[in-house]
Amino acid sequence: MRNSNPVVAHLMRQYLGPTETFIHYQMAFLGAYRPFVICHRLRNGVEPPADYNVFSAVAHTAGFPKTWARFAYQLLRYLPAVEIGLMEDVINDVKAKLLHFHYAVDARYFLGLKKRIRLPSLVSLYGYDVSLFPRLYFGLGLDYLKPIFVSIDRFIAMSNDMKKDLVALGCPEDKIIVHYYGVECDRFANPKREYRQKDILNILMCGTLEIKKAQHLVLAALHEIEERKAAKVRFQITFVGDGPMRSNLVNMVERYGWQKRVRFCGHIPYDSDVLIEEFRNADIFALPSITVKGDKEGIPGTIVEAMAAGLPVISSYHAGIPEIIENGVHGILVQEKDHQGLIDALTALLENRYLREKMGKAAAGKAIGELDARKRILDLERIYEQLLG
Repeated sequence: MRNSNPVVAHLMRQYLGPTETFIHYQMAFLGAYRPFVICHRLRNGVEPPADYNVFSAVAHTAGFPKTWARFAYQLLRYLPAVEIGLMEDVINDVKAKLLHFHYAVDARYFLGLKKRIRLPSLVSLYGYDVSLFPRLYFGLGLDYLKPIFVSIDRFIAMSNDMKKDLVALGCPEDKIIVHYYGVECDRFANPKREYRQKDILNILMCGTLEIKKAQHLVLAALHEIEERKAAKVRFQITFVGDGPMRSNLVNMVERYGWQKRVRFCGHIPYDSDVLIEEFRNADIFALPSITVKGDKEGIPGTIVEAMAAGLPVISSYHAGIPEIIENGVHGILVQEKDHQGLIDALTALLENRYLREKMGKAAAGKAIGELDARKRILDLERIYEQLLG
Protein backbone atom coordinates (compact mmCIF):
# COMPACT_ATOMS: atom_id res chain seq x y z
CA MET A 1 0.00 0.00 0.00
CA ARG A 2 1.14 3.55 -0.69
CA ASN A 3 1.13 4.53 3.01
CA SER A 4 3.71 1.85 3.80
CA ASN A 5 6.13 3.15 1.16
CA PRO A 6 9.37 4.88 2.24
CA VAL A 7 8.96 8.61 2.81
CA VAL A 8 10.96 11.16 0.81
CA ALA A 9 11.12 14.63 2.37
CA HIS A 10 10.95 17.25 -0.41
CA LEU A 11 12.41 20.54 0.79
CA MET A 12 11.93 23.97 -0.77
CA ARG A 13 11.93 27.51 0.55
CA GLN A 14 8.45 28.29 -0.80
CA TYR A 15 5.61 26.01 -1.85
CA LEU A 16 4.82 26.30 -4.79
CA GLY A 17 5.20 28.80 -7.67
CA PRO A 18 2.42 29.02 -10.30
CA THR A 19 4.77 27.74 -13.02
CA GLU A 20 6.60 25.15 -10.90
CA THR A 21 4.59 22.16 -12.10
CA PHE A 22 7.93 20.44 -12.76
CA ILE A 23 8.36 20.10 -8.97
CA HIS A 24 4.80 18.89 -8.47
CA TYR A 25 5.34 16.07 -11.02
CA GLN A 26 8.24 14.70 -8.97
CA MET A 27 5.98 14.28 -5.97
CA ALA A 28 2.47 13.56 -7.24
CA PHE A 29 3.52 10.77 -9.63
CA LEU A 30 5.67 8.81 -7.19
CA GLY A 31 4.56 5.20 -6.91
CA ALA A 32 7.13 3.37 -4.78
CA TYR A 33 7.76 6.31 -2.44
CA ARG A 34 5.62 8.68 -0.40
CA PRO A 35 6.37 12.43 -0.63
CA PHE A 36 6.22 14.79 2.32
CA VAL A 37 6.87 18.49 1.62
CA ILE A 38 8.72 20.70 4.09
CA CYS A 39 9.03 24.42 3.37
CA HIS A 40 9.68 27.72 5.07
CA ARG A 41 6.34 29.10 3.89
CA LEU A 42 3.45 28.66 1.49
CA ARG A 43 3.15 31.15 -1.33
CA ASN A 44 0.18 33.49 -0.90
CA GLY A 45 -3.05 31.91 -2.05
CA VAL A 46 -1.55 28.44 -2.55
CA GLU A 47 -3.53 25.48 -1.25
CA PRO A 48 -1.58 22.21 -0.86
CA PRO A 49 -2.99 19.33 -2.94
CA ALA A 50 -4.51 16.16 -1.51
CA ASP A 51 -1.77 14.03 -3.12
CA TYR A 52 0.74 14.65 -0.31
CA ASN A 53 1.26 16.47 2.99
CA VAL A 54 2.88 19.91 3.22
CA PHE A 55 4.48 21.31 6.39
CA SER A 56 5.07 25.08 6.53
CA ALA A 57 7.41 26.20 9.33
CA VAL A 58 6.02 29.75 9.36
CA ALA A 59 2.56 28.38 10.11
CA HIS A 60 3.91 26.70 13.25
CA THR A 61 5.76 29.65 14.80
CA ALA A 62 4.50 32.78 16.53
CA GLY A 63 5.75 35.94 18.20
CA PHE A 64 9.43 36.87 18.04
CA PRO A 65 10.58 33.47 16.60
CA LYS A 66 8.21 33.98 13.66
CA THR A 67 9.38 37.57 13.10
CA TRP A 68 13.03 36.50 13.28
CA ALA A 69 12.45 33.58 10.90
CA ARG A 70 10.87 35.88 8.33
CA PHE A 71 13.70 38.40 8.66
CA ALA A 72 16.33 35.65 8.36
CA TYR A 73 14.59 34.27 5.29
CA GLN A 74 14.01 37.53 3.43
CA LEU A 75 17.30 39.33 4.09
CA LEU A 76 19.86 36.72 5.11
CA ARG A 77 18.64 33.57 3.34
CA TYR A 78 19.37 31.92 6.66
CA LEU A 79 17.39 29.09 8.27
CA PRO A 80 17.14 29.90 12.01
CA ALA A 81 17.46 27.29 14.75
CA VAL A 82 13.77 27.44 15.68
CA GLU A 83 12.76 26.29 12.17
CA ILE A 84 15.54 23.71 12.02
CA GLY A 85 14.14 22.19 15.20
CA LEU A 86 10.58 22.11 13.89
CA MET A 87 11.62 20.56 10.58
CA GLU A 88 13.86 18.01 12.28
CA ASP A 89 10.96 16.87 14.44
CA VAL A 90 8.69 16.49 11.42
CA ILE A 91 11.28 14.53 9.44
CA ASN A 92 11.77 12.20 12.38
CA ASP A 93 8.02 11.84 12.98
CA VAL A 94 7.28 10.79 9.38
CA LYS A 95 10.36 8.54 9.38
CA ALA A 96 11.74 10.03 6.18
CA LYS A 97 14.46 7.98 4.49
CA LEU A 98 15.73 10.54 1.99
CA LEU A 99 16.03 14.33 1.57
CA HIS A 100 15.20 15.73 -1.89
CA PHE A 101 15.94 19.45 -2.23
CA HIS A 102 14.61 21.55 -5.11
CA TYR A 103 16.98 24.22 -6.52
CA ALA A 104 20.62 24.58 -5.49
CA VAL A 105 19.83 27.80 -3.62
CA ASP A 106 17.23 25.99 -1.51
CA ALA A 107 19.64 23.15 -0.74
CA ARG A 108 22.10 25.75 0.58
CA TYR A 109 19.35 27.43 2.62
CA PHE A 110 18.54 24.09 4.32
CA LEU A 111 22.19 23.09 4.83
CA GLY A 112 21.98 23.54 8.60
CA LEU A 113 19.10 21.10 8.69
CA LYS A 114 20.91 18.69 6.38
CA LYS A 115 23.86 18.56 8.78
CA ARG A 116 21.48 17.72 11.64
CA ILE A 117 19.57 15.09 9.66
CA ARG A 118 22.11 12.55 8.48
CA LEU A 119 20.05 11.08 5.66
CA PRO A 120 20.98 10.47 2.00
CA SER A 121 20.32 13.61 -0.01
CA LEU A 122 19.96 14.92 -3.54
CA VAL A 123 19.04 18.22 -5.17
CA SER A 124 17.21 18.85 -8.44
CA LEU A 125 18.56 21.79 -10.46
CA TYR A 126 16.42 23.80 -12.84
CA GLY A 127 18.35 26.52 -14.66
CA TYR A 128 18.98 29.88 -13.03
CA ASP A 129 20.41 28.23 -9.91
CA VAL A 130 23.26 26.88 -12.08
CA SER A 131 23.62 29.60 -14.72
CA LEU A 132 22.67 32.93 -13.09
CA PHE A 133 22.83 32.69 -9.30
CA PRO A 134 26.54 31.72 -9.08
CA ARG A 135 27.40 34.93 -10.98
CA LEU A 136 25.51 37.23 -8.63
CA TYR A 137 27.18 39.65 -6.22
CA PHE A 138 30.54 39.51 -8.02
CA GLY A 139 30.78 35.74 -7.59
CA LEU A 140 29.57 35.60 -3.99
CA GLY A 141 26.61 33.56 -5.26
CA LEU A 142 29.01 30.73 -6.10
CA ASP A 143 30.77 31.06 -2.74
CA TYR A 144 27.34 30.70 -1.10
CA LEU A 145 26.62 27.48 -3.03
CA LYS A 146 30.01 25.76 -2.72
CA PRO A 147 29.34 24.05 0.65
CA ILE A 148 26.53 21.95 -0.89
CA PHE A 149 29.01 20.40 -3.36
CA VAL A 150 30.56 18.70 -0.33
CA SER A 151 27.47 18.00 1.77
CA ILE A 152 24.87 16.82 -0.78
CA ASP A 153 25.21 13.27 -2.12
CA ARG A 154 23.76 13.66 -5.63
CA PHE A 155 22.90 16.50 -8.04
CA ILE A 156 20.25 16.02 -10.71
CA ALA A 157 20.97 18.03 -13.86
CA MET A 158 18.19 18.33 -16.44
CA SER A 159 20.55 17.99 -19.39
CA ASN A 160 24.15 17.29 -20.36
CA ASP A 161 24.54 21.02 -20.97
CA MET A 162 23.57 21.71 -17.36
CA LYS A 163 25.93 18.97 -16.16
CA LYS A 164 28.80 20.68 -17.99
CA ASP A 165 27.96 24.01 -16.34
CA LEU A 166 27.72 22.34 -12.94
CA VAL A 167 31.14 20.72 -13.28
CA ALA A 168 32.57 24.13 -14.24
CA LEU A 169 31.23 25.51 -10.94
CA GLY A 170 33.22 22.91 -9.02
CA CYS A 171 30.65 20.21 -8.39
CA PRO A 172 32.28 16.73 -8.46
CA GLU A 173 31.31 15.06 -11.72
CA ASP A 174 30.73 11.69 -10.06
CA LYS A 175 27.95 13.24 -7.98
CA ILE A 176 25.96 14.44 -11.00
CA ILE A 177 23.13 12.46 -12.60
CA VAL A 178 21.47 13.66 -15.82
CA HIS A 179 17.72 13.17 -15.51
CA TYR A 180 14.84 15.07 -17.11
CA TYR A 181 11.66 14.99 -15.01
CA GLY A 182 9.23 15.13 -17.95
CA VAL A 183 5.78 16.63 -18.50
CA GLU A 184 2.23 15.34 -18.04
CA CYS A 185 2.01 14.55 -21.74
CA ASP A 186 -1.34 12.73 -21.79
CA ARG A 187 -3.00 15.93 -20.58
CA PHE A 188 -1.84 17.81 -23.68
CA ALA A 189 -2.03 15.00 -26.25
CA ASN A 190 -4.26 15.76 -29.23
CA PRO A 191 -4.35 12.67 -31.51
CA LYS A 192 -7.22 14.14 -33.54
CA ARG A 193 -5.26 17.24 -34.52
CA GLU A 194 -5.77 18.33 -38.14
CA TYR A 195 -2.98 19.99 -40.06
CA ARG A 196 -5.06 21.48 -42.86
CA GLN A 197 -4.13 24.80 -44.38
CA LYS A 198 -6.31 27.54 -42.92
CA ASP A 199 -6.89 31.15 -43.84
CA ILE A 200 -5.29 32.26 -40.57
CA LEU A 201 -2.74 30.21 -38.63
CA ASN A 202 -2.35 30.63 -34.88
CA ILE A 203 1.17 30.96 -33.45
CA LEU A 204 1.29 30.16 -29.73
CA MET A 205 3.92 31.43 -27.30
CA CYS A 206 3.41 30.01 -23.81
CA GLY A 207 5.74 30.83 -20.93
CA THR A 208 6.83 33.64 -18.66
CA LEU A 209 7.09 36.89 -20.59
CA GLU A 210 10.78 37.58 -20.07
CA ILE A 211 13.78 38.39 -22.25
CA LYS A 212 15.33 34.92 -22.20
CA LYS A 213 12.13 33.41 -23.67
CA ALA A 214 12.71 35.67 -26.71
CA GLN A 215 9.06 36.33 -27.57
CA HIS A 216 10.11 39.80 -28.76
CA LEU A 217 12.38 38.22 -31.38
CA VAL A 218 9.47 36.18 -32.73
CA LEU A 219 7.34 39.32 -33.06
CA ALA A 220 10.17 41.14 -34.87
CA ALA A 221 10.65 38.23 -37.28
CA LEU A 222 6.92 37.99 -38.03
CA HIS A 223 6.77 41.74 -38.65
CA GLU A 224 9.58 41.51 -41.22
CA ILE A 225 7.87 38.52 -42.88
CA GLU A 226 4.78 40.64 -43.28
CA GLU A 227 6.73 43.67 -44.48
CA ARG A 228 8.55 41.60 -47.11
CA LYS A 229 5.38 39.71 -47.99
CA ALA A 230 7.56 36.61 -47.54
CA ALA A 231 4.60 34.41 -46.56
CA LYS A 232 1.22 34.35 -48.23
CA VAL A 233 -0.54 32.90 -45.21
CA ARG A 234 -2.01 35.22 -42.60
CA PHE A 235 -1.33 34.61 -38.94
CA GLN A 236 -2.47 35.55 -35.47
CA ILE A 237 -0.53 35.32 -32.21
CA THR A 238 -1.49 34.07 -28.76
CA PHE A 239 0.56 34.78 -25.64
CA VAL A 240 -0.09 32.64 -22.57
CA GLY A 241 1.81 33.78 -19.49
CA ASP A 242 2.81 36.98 -17.80
CA GLY A 243 6.01 38.67 -16.75
CA PRO A 244 8.27 41.73 -16.94
CA MET A 245 8.36 41.86 -20.74
CA ARG A 246 4.60 42.21 -21.17
CA SER A 247 4.58 46.00 -21.58
CA ASN A 248 7.41 45.81 -24.14
CA LEU A 249 5.53 43.19 -26.13
CA VAL A 250 2.31 45.21 -25.97
CA ASN A 251 4.22 48.25 -27.28
CA MET A 252 5.58 46.21 -30.19
CA VAL A 253 2.08 44.99 -31.04
CA GLU A 254 0.72 48.54 -30.99
CA ARG A 255 3.63 49.78 -33.10
CA TYR A 256 2.91 47.11 -35.69
CA GLY A 257 -0.85 47.80 -35.60
CA TRP A 258 -1.59 44.19 -34.62
CA GLN A 259 -3.96 44.86 -31.73
CA LYS A 260 -6.76 42.80 -33.31
CA ARG A 261 -4.62 39.79 -34.13
CA VAL A 262 -2.59 39.36 -30.94
CA ARG A 263 -4.11 38.06 -27.69
CA PHE A 264 -2.45 38.40 -24.28
CA CYS A 265 -4.15 35.76 -22.13
CA GLY A 266 -2.04 36.27 -19.02
CA HIS A 267 -1.24 33.38 -16.71
CA ILE A 268 -3.61 30.44 -17.11
CA PRO A 269 -3.53 27.94 -14.23
CA TYR A 270 -1.97 24.63 -15.20
CA ASP A 271 -5.05 22.62 -14.19
CA SER A 272 -7.40 24.77 -16.26
CA ASP A 273 -9.04 23.30 -19.38
CA VAL A 274 -8.57 26.73 -20.96
CA LEU A 275 -4.83 26.05 -21.13
CA ILE A 276 -5.42 22.80 -23.01
CA GLU A 277 -7.70 24.60 -25.45
CA GLU A 278 -5.00 27.16 -26.22
CA PHE A 279 -2.64 24.36 -27.24
CA ARG A 280 -5.37 22.66 -29.29
CA ASN A 281 -6.24 25.88 -31.10
CA ALA A 282 -2.62 26.59 -32.03
CA ASP A 283 -0.88 25.59 -35.28
CA ILE A 284 2.75 26.49 -34.48
CA PHE A 285 4.61 26.85 -31.18
CA ALA A 286 7.52 29.29 -30.85
CA LEU A 287 9.99 29.69 -27.98
CA PRO A 288 13.54 30.46 -29.23
CA SER A 289 15.22 30.95 -25.85
CA ILE A 290 18.39 33.02 -25.51
CA THR A 291 21.10 33.41 -22.87
CA VAL A 292 20.84 36.72 -20.99
CA LYS A 293 23.82 37.77 -18.83
CA GLY A 294 24.65 34.13 -18.27
CA ASP A 295 21.07 33.15 -17.35
CA LYS A 296 19.95 30.01 -19.19
CA GLU A 297 16.95 27.73 -19.28
CA GLY A 298 17.00 24.08 -18.34
CA ILE A 299 14.47 22.47 -20.66
CA PRO A 300 11.31 24.63 -20.90
CA GLY A 301 8.32 22.50 -19.96
CA THR A 302 6.01 24.37 -22.33
CA ILE A 303 8.08 23.13 -25.28
CA VAL A 304 7.42 19.52 -24.26
CA GLU A 305 3.73 20.31 -23.70
CA ALA A 306 3.58 21.74 -27.24
CA MET A 307 5.30 18.63 -28.60
CA ALA A 308 2.80 16.39 -26.80
CA ALA A 309 -0.02 18.45 -28.33
CA GLY A 310 1.34 17.66 -31.80
CA LEU A 311 2.62 21.15 -32.56
CA PRO A 312 5.71 21.78 -34.68
CA VAL A 313 8.13 23.75 -32.50
CA ILE A 314 10.42 26.63 -33.37
CA SER A 315 13.15 26.95 -30.77
CA SER A 316 16.89 27.46 -30.45
CA TYR A 317 20.21 25.75 -29.85
CA HIS A 318 20.04 26.74 -26.20
CA ALA A 319 20.78 24.82 -22.98
CA GLY A 320 19.05 21.42 -22.99
CA ILE A 321 16.60 22.14 -25.82
CA PRO A 322 18.62 20.34 -28.55
CA GLU A 323 18.58 17.24 -26.32
CA ILE A 324 14.81 16.86 -26.80
CA ILE A 325 14.30 18.39 -30.26
CA GLU A 326 16.15 17.17 -33.32
CA ASN A 327 16.34 19.96 -35.88
CA GLY A 328 14.25 19.16 -38.94
CA VAL A 329 12.51 16.25 -37.21
CA HIS A 330 10.48 17.50 -34.23
CA GLY A 331 10.73 21.15 -35.17
CA ILE A 332 13.17 23.79 -36.32
CA LEU A 333 16.07 25.02 -34.20
CA VAL A 334 17.89 28.28 -34.90
CA GLN A 335 20.97 29.81 -33.33
CA GLU A 336 20.28 32.20 -30.46
CA LYS A 337 19.18 35.65 -31.69
CA ASP A 338 19.32 34.51 -35.34
CA HIS A 339 16.82 36.93 -36.89
CA GLN A 340 17.03 35.53 -40.41
CA GLY A 341 16.89 31.99 -39.06
CA LEU A 342 13.63 32.80 -37.29
CA ILE A 343 12.21 34.38 -40.43
CA ASP A 344 13.08 31.27 -42.46
CA ALA A 345 11.68 28.87 -39.84
CA LEU A 346 8.41 30.77 -39.41
CA THR A 347 7.96 31.16 -43.16
CA ALA A 348 8.55 27.44 -43.76
CA LEU A 349 5.95 26.35 -41.22
CA LEU A 350 3.42 28.99 -42.19
CA GLU A 351 3.62 28.02 -45.86
CA ASN A 352 3.87 24.23 -45.68
CA ARG A 353 1.11 22.26 -43.94
CA TYR A 354 2.84 18.97 -44.79
CA LEU A 355 5.93 20.12 -42.92
CA ARG A 356 3.79 21.13 -39.93
CA GLU A 357 2.14 17.72 -39.95
CA LYS A 358 5.38 15.77 -40.32
CA MET A 359 7.13 17.64 -37.49
CA GLY A 360 4.03 17.84 -35.27
CA LYS A 361 3.42 14.10 -35.38
CA ALA A 362 7.11 13.33 -34.80
CA ALA A 363 7.14 15.74 -31.84
CA ALA A 364 4.07 14.08 -30.30
CA GLY A 365 5.63 10.65 -30.67
CA LYS A 366 8.85 11.82 -29.03
CA ALA A 367 7.10 13.54 -26.11
CA ILE A 368 4.58 10.83 -25.33
CA GLY A 369 7.07 8.01 -25.85
CA GLU A 370 10.10 9.44 -24.03
CA LEU A 371 9.30 12.64 -22.11
CA ASP A 372 6.16 11.79 -20.16
CA ALA A 373 6.44 12.53 -16.43
CA ARG A 374 4.81 9.26 -15.39
CA LYS A 375 7.48 7.35 -17.28
CA ARG A 376 10.33 9.60 -16.19
CA ILE A 377 9.36 9.21 -12.52
CA LEU A 378 10.51 5.59 -12.73
CA ASP A 379 14.06 6.82 -13.39
CA LEU A 380 13.81 9.16 -10.39
CA GLU A 381 12.72 6.25 -8.20
CA ARG A 382 15.74 4.26 -9.41
CA ILE A 383 17.95 7.19 -8.34
CA TYR A 384 16.30 7.05 -4.91
CA GLU A 385 16.97 3.30 -4.74
CA GLN A 386 20.67 3.82 -5.53
CA LEU A 387 20.99 6.43 -2.78
CA LEU A 388 19.27 4.17 -0.27
CA GLY A 389 21.61 1.33 -1.17
